[in-house]
Amino acid sequence: MIKLLRAATIGLAATSFLPAGSALAHHSTAMFKMNVNTVLKGTIQRFDWQNPHTWIVFDVPNAKGGYDQYGIEGMSPNYLVRHGWTRATLSPGDKVELTIHPLKNGMMGGFDVSVKFSNGKVMYNLPHGPKDLP
Repeated sequence: MIKLLRAATIGLAATSFLPAGSALAHHSTAMFKMNVNTVLKGTIQRFDWQNPHTWIVFDVPNAKGGYDQYGIEGMSPNYLVRHGWTRATLSPGDKVELTIHPLKNGMMGGFDVSVKFSNGKVMYNLPHGPKDLP
């Protein structure tokens, strides 16, 4: 009986660490080439102002005359508000230039570094400055 109780206690203790591990993994940037900046020019399709991270759906013209759709992760709304962003910073139809850290697996996506608007204004998504961009 004591062995069974001890095994159950150890099992419960071990599983109590699972949520913490997944929470830490969520904030990993391991999937992105954080040392690479890629510039994309295209059109905002959607800007999701949500926790834990914002999300941009972005259409980039391709050589076939169509569009490639990218999924771009961003910082949290809380972080972005402190750096001048609002839920209206990006709107569907906006033609912008995104600088991203691309996905390591080569798929069409990445992590937003900055947005450059047609008037030349740049909004930074990460604490990078102009010296860090191509």
